[in-house]
Amino acid sequence: MRHPRPSRRPLRALARAVSWHRRKLAVVAAIAAVLTGVSAVNPEGPPTLRVLRATSQLAGGAVVNSSDLEVTEVVRGAEPVGALSDPDEVIGRRLAAPVAEGQMFTALTLVSVRTALPGGRVVAPLRLADADLAGLLRPGEIVDVVMADSQSAKASVVASGVRVVTIPAVAEQDQAQSGALVLVEVDSAQAAVLARAAVSGTLTVIWR
Repeated sequence: MRHPRPSRRPLRALARAVSWHRRKLAVVAAIAAVLTGVSAVNPEGPPTLRVLRATSQLAGGAVVNSSDLEVTEVVRGAEPVGALSDPDEVIGRRLAAPVAEGQMFTALTLVSVRTALPGGRVVAPLRLADADLAGLLRPGEIVDVVMADSQSAKASVVASGVRVVTIPAVAEQDQAQSGALVLVEVDSAQAAVLARAAVSGTLTVIWR
């Protein structure tokens, strides 16, 4: 009696299943290889650090508040010398010069009256009669202070070689009423002379 041959269909089905899984594994391996290659071509970016940037254009002499700055990341080495990263170091401080939108804050951006002055030097207020003239001044410029006496119709230099520290930002109507305030670096004797001159006449400056 002849026995029936076992069917080959289950074996063929098993072979097809194994082949299908092999193809899927090959695809997964290929994708992994591509991703590995992408990672090798595009490694992690360069190191960065936090800095403070101005959110808008700020006037010289203005006091910085929290809405005037933001914390951003920059590539290490692209920051200016003395770049600041702690908002507490900036908020409430006065700007030594105008700041552009997006500009990074540094130690030189801010007025540091107590630590920046050499011995024997002080910061004194200088009230200029011409507010427009004060708008032309920039921190760091060297000027001579001239007093004009309306009674004698004479003018004289009362302080020479005075360095402008900053020009505080004030409302235009206040400038129209009392002139423009400028903070200058002088020695103690010059500060006394400027105080007397402010009472005796009107003050202006000339550039060196």
